[in-house]
Amino acid sequence: MTQREAILARLAGLRYDLLVIGGGIVGAGIARDAAMRGLKVALVEQGDFASGTSSKTSKLIHGGLRYLEHGHLRLVFEGLRERHVLRTIAPSLVRPLPLLLPVYAGDARSVWKIRAGLWLYDLLAARHALQPHRMLSARRTLEREPALRVDGLKAAGVYADCHMDDARLCLMNILQATRFGAVCANYVRVTEFLKASGRLCGASVRDSFTGRSFNVRAAAVINATGPWGDRLRRLSEPSAQARLVPTKGAHLILPRLAQEAIFTQARSDSRLLFVLPWGAYTLVGTTEAPAGEALDDLAASSDEVGYLLEEVNRLLPGSHVDEADIIATFAGARPLLSFGGRSATTASREHAIEMDRWGLISVLGGKFTTYRRMSQQAVDFVVSRYRWPADRCLSDQVSLVETLHPVTLEYWHEVTRRLDPDLLGRCLLRYGAGTLPLLQSLAKDPTLAQPVCPHHEYIEAELVHALQEEFGCTLVDLLARRTRIAWSSCQGLDALSRITELLQRYGGLSAAQVERQVDAYRRFLASGFSFRPPQPAEPDPQPQEVQRT
Repeated sequence: MTQREAILARLAGLRYDLLVIGGGIVGAGIARDAAMRGLKVALVEQGDFASGTSSKTSKLIHGGLRYLEHGHLRLVFEGLRERHVLRTIAPSLVRPLPLLLPVYAGDARSVWKIRAGLWLYDLLAARHALQPHRMLSARRTLEREPALRVDGLKAAGVYADCHMDDARLCLMNILQATRFGAVCANYVRVTEFLKASGRLCGASVRDSFTGRSFNVRAAAVINATGPWGDRLRRLSEPSAQARLVPTKGAHLILPRLAQEAIFTQARSDSRLLFVLPWGAYTLVGTTEAPAGEALDDLAASSDEVGYLLEEVNRLLPGSHVDEADIIATFAGARPLLSFGGRSATTASREHAIEMDRWGLISVLGGKFTTYRRMSQQAVDFVVSRYRWPADRCLSDQVSLVETLHPVTLEYWHEVTRRLDPDLLGRCLLRYGAGTLPLLQSLAKDPTLAQPVCPHHEYIEAELVHALQEEFGCTLVDLLARRTRIAWSSCQGLDALSRITELLQRYGGLSAAQVERQVDAYRRFLASGFSFRPPQPAEPDPQPQEVQRT
C-alpha cells in the first residue's frame, strides 16, 4: 500500500471529531491547532495544499499600514501582534524586511501624513516593533535606492514588516498537524455533505487521481475554503446568501530592479503597491478588482499587467521593463467579507465565524497574517459549541520549524560529513524537523546532492524529499510550491529531463504518466502569461498521482 492509499484508507475508516475542508493557510492552521489540543482531525483539500490563494500573496506578513487611513486600528493591532507570534514560532520562514516608502510631489499622501501613519504603526506595534521608523530626506533616500525617480522626490519613510514563503508556511502547518495525529489529504474534493438527525455528520469526497468516492465521518465540519467559502456554504444550504465579495490581486515577477523593498503610491489611482526583492527577482503587486465567479482560473489581465508595468517604470525610470521582461505572473483571490456599499479598495480584512442550521461552521474573510488567530478562534468555537474536553491552545508557543529528532553525534556526522555547510544550514532553516529524512536520502544516494540545475540552489534530494515526505503529487507541486523553481527565468525547463527521471525512480510514475505531468506543467507555465493572446491547448487531463511508497 502506498503512502497516499494509506492516508485515504484512514480517512474512510475512522470517525473524526473534526473535518476541516480547505488546505490553504486557515484550514492548515485549524488542523494544526485542533490536533495539538488532542482532537481527532481530518483535512481534505480539492487541489494541492496552498495551491489557491495561499500561494498567490505578496509574500508579506504585515500589520496592514494602508488600513490605518480607513480607521481599522483594531485590525492593524491584531496583525502586528500576529506578526510577532509568527516571528517567534517560525523565525526562519518569517523574516524582517525594511521597506522604503518614497513620497513625491503630487502624491495623495503627503510627507506629514506618511510620518503620522508610521508613527501610529510603531505605537500599535508597541514592544513588538521590529525597528522604529525613520524619515529620510530626498538625498538620503536616493543614496539608499539610486534607482528611484529623482523628479519630484520629497522624502521617504523607512519602516519594517516581514516577508515569508507563503506556500511553505502553509505546508509546515500541515506537516505539524500530521505529527500531532491529523490525517491530511490533498487532491480530495468534497462532493456532498452527510446529514443525520438534522445535523452534518461528515462529507462524501472523491479522490481526484483515481475517481474513487468514499465518506469521511466527523462530529463537526469546518469550512475553511477562503474565497470559495460561499460555494461550500451553498452545498450545505442552497439558499445561503453570499457573505463574501472576493477580489483579485495580480502580481508580476520581473528581473531584479532595485536594491530595496519599496512600498509606493501609484500615480494613476493612489493605490499602495509593493516592489519587493524575491530571491534573484523582483515581485510587483498588487492590483484589486472584483474576482467574479471564475475563482479557479484567475490570471493577470492585460490591463493589470500594463498598470503594474507603467507604475514600475514611473517609479524606477531606468528599468524600462515591458511584457518581454516578465518572468511570470500570478493572481489570487482575497476572501473579503461583504459590507454594503464598501468598495474593494477600502474594504478591510476582517473575519467572521458563522454556523448554518445544519451545523456547518464557516471561517470567512481575514488575511494571511492573522491566520493563526483565526484558526484559534475557530477551534475555540467548535470546542465550546460541542463542549469537548480539549487542551488549551498552544499554537502561539510551539515552534513550526521543529528541532531535529534526537540522533547520536556519530550518526549526525555520518550523514552530514559530505554536505556543504551552507547547504546544511539552508536545509535546517527551510525544513526543520524534515532535514533528517532528507539527509538520510542523501546518505543512501550521494548523487542526490547535485543541484537540480545551474540556475538554482535546490538539490535533487529536495525534490525526492518533497515526493516522499511533503505530499508532493505532481510536477507543479514540486516546482511551484515545494520549491520556487517554476518562478525563475529557466522555470525548470532546462532540467526537465533529469526531474522526470526522479519522478519515475522515486515517484513510481510510468513514462506515459510522466509525459502527462510534463504537459500539465507546461500549461501551468503558460497560464502565467495568459494576458497574451491565448494559444490553442488540449483539455486538461486528470492530475496524475505520484505513487509515493
